[in-house]
Amino acid sequence: MAERLQRMIVNERRLLADVSHELRSPLARLKFAVKLARTSKDTDAALDRIDRDVDRIALLVAGIVEITLVEGDPEGHGVEIVRTEEVLNDVIRDCALEADVRGCRIALTSSAAGEILGNRELLRRAVENVVRNAIRYSPEQSTIDVLLVQDLDAADVEIRDYGPGVPEDALTRIFDPFFRVEDARDALGGGAGLGLSIAKRAVQVHHGLITAENALPGLRVRIKIPSFKATTPDRG
Repeated sequence: MAERLQRMIVNERRLLADVSHELRSPLARLKFAVKLARTSKDTDAALDRIDRDVDRIALLVAGIVEITLVEGDPEGHGVEIVRTEEVLNDVIRDCALEADVRGCRIALTSSAAGEILGNRELLRRAVENVVRNAIRYSPEQSTIDVLLVQDLDAADVEIRDYGPGVPEDALTRIFDPFFRVEDARDALGGGAGLGLSIAKRAVQVHHGLITAENALPGLRVRIKIPSFKATTPDRG
């Protein structure tokens, strides 16, 4: 218990430090943009900059709230028997419009339909964040492949895009809060750098494992969630 409390304190301090760092830049830009809007003849450009930074701060706050929900109340929606394929279908349906706007599509291949014991909402969040990340970096006319393989021991979900992938030394760090790859992949979309971190924490609550590898081309993310033999989601 003492080790768990210590770990929680360290994580909270690190998160606060990261949040402070991430907010500093957009807030500074907002202040500058407000001054520019008051003095410049081209107020539209200043207002556009304000709008972009407000969106970024809103995205950041939403991600922080989601991380807090995952870590602070993992059973807030209850533990139940969850059909994995139904969760994947729900995510694909919800993300279909976003994929269409990006000019790509999502294809699900399921070799077995099974059930796991867990928090349906947290599992959906984990998969959705990975799928949305794949959409963000997928080239036009490409497919995001979602594969489900399930047996008595675990449900294995693979999500693969056909984008630029990430540097090998960043494959483990992409699950850290606020981490963004400073290369072509980041230039294609960006974001607050919280989506994969939220996915990782939701998976860990279910005693699962999430990993990433370059698929050449693209990035493949694997999520493994233990089935009924595993314990129920952890509260801390």
